[in-house]
Amino acid sequence: MTKFIKPFLFLSSAVLLLVGLMLSFAPDVMYASSGHSLPDMTLLRSDLRSGGMVLLVCGLFVLWSALRGSRIELALLLSALAYLGYGLGRVVSLGFDGAPDTTLATVMAIEWVLGLTALVLLWRGKGAGNGTPMAAN
Repeated sequence: MTKFIKPFLFLSSAVLLLVGLMLSFAPDVMYASSGHSLPDMTLLRSDLRSGGMVLLVCGLFVLWSALRGSRIELALLLSALAYLGYGLGRVVSLGFDGAPDTTLATVMAIEWVLGLTALVLLWRGKGAGNGTPMAAN
């Protein structure tokens, strides 16, 4: 199972970095890519950009961990928290806002898959050893 950790961390960091960059520096382009337009509201744009920066910083840490082979458990946990946090937020939105369009439903599914994969890799990695931190492969 641990041979999948490093490739997963690279994938996780790529998604976090891409989404973080787009939300932080090009939110209009990101929304237009899904057929929507972003209203000209400073509060909304500020919230999107600040959330984007959180994802960007998370992505940088996950990438650093994958490249250095250190803090692997923390990188997996951070990936799980980021993706499952967004996924759970989308489930809450289902209750308050109704069913999403196909694009958003796909995004939600990807968030859940990445978040749950991170958890499985984290739990399997911890269960494989004798209490020592996971080694990077």
